[in-house]
Amino acid sequence: MPSRSTSSRLTRAAGAERMALLRERDKLTRRRDATAAQLAAIEEQLSDVEERLELIDRLVPEAANVHPLPARGVESGDGLKGAAIRQAAIDVLLARPGGAEPIHYKTWFHELETAGHHVAGKDPLAVFLTQISRSPVVRRTSRSGVYELDFDAPANLRARLERLHARLSEQSHAPGSAADRVERDRVVAEIAIAERALDEAEGALPARGDGRERAAGHERGATHDRGRERAAG
Repeated sequence: MPSRSTSSRLTRAAGAERMALLRERDKLTRRRDATAAQLAAIEEQLSDVEERLELIDRLVPEAANVHPLPARGVESGDGLKGAAIRQAAIDVLLARPGGAEPIHYKTWFHELETAGHHVAGKDPLAVFLTQISRSPVVRRTSRSGVYELDFDAPANLRARLERLHARLSEQSHAPGSAADRVERDRVVAEIAIAERALDEAEGALPARGDGRERAAGHERGATHDRGRERAAG
């Protein structure tokens, strides 16, 4: 049998090694969390850049001929990307009992994977969180990490578009100074962003009413075109 002194030295050595490993684990955990946060921030910045590129292509279609953008929002061999993540996530919630109930994003992500979907990226959970945060029909609750569907989003976006079109109409009658042109361009850009959000919101949530929402969407597009023509004049 080992002597008491040998056993004591072994215990101290094991204890010291254990403490060193615990410190190393804590350090690696902090690095992992920091890297995940950085990756989520990069994903968000990348999404911002891609959305701005798409906005330019929408406002000036000829610009897309210079450097065409690859298709976004599809499920590749690596998994879901972009808007496809948002749509699949919403479909999963709508299909579950109590789909309108708030849900923690980690539970939501687990249910998405259980439904057979996979999110592309080195940190799928961080990518998923970034994407649902960008959805026009998802809103955060007062509880940390808990989200819910915003069924009023389409109506709110339509109201915002009406206000923006009214502002654009007012700007079309303003003097043609450089500041006025900048303001008109800004309003037109906001309209394009709001229209895109409304299109996604209407496509993501079940249609309500008797089809008037779709008709309103077509009328909105026609009104937008007329507004741009007046602004250009």
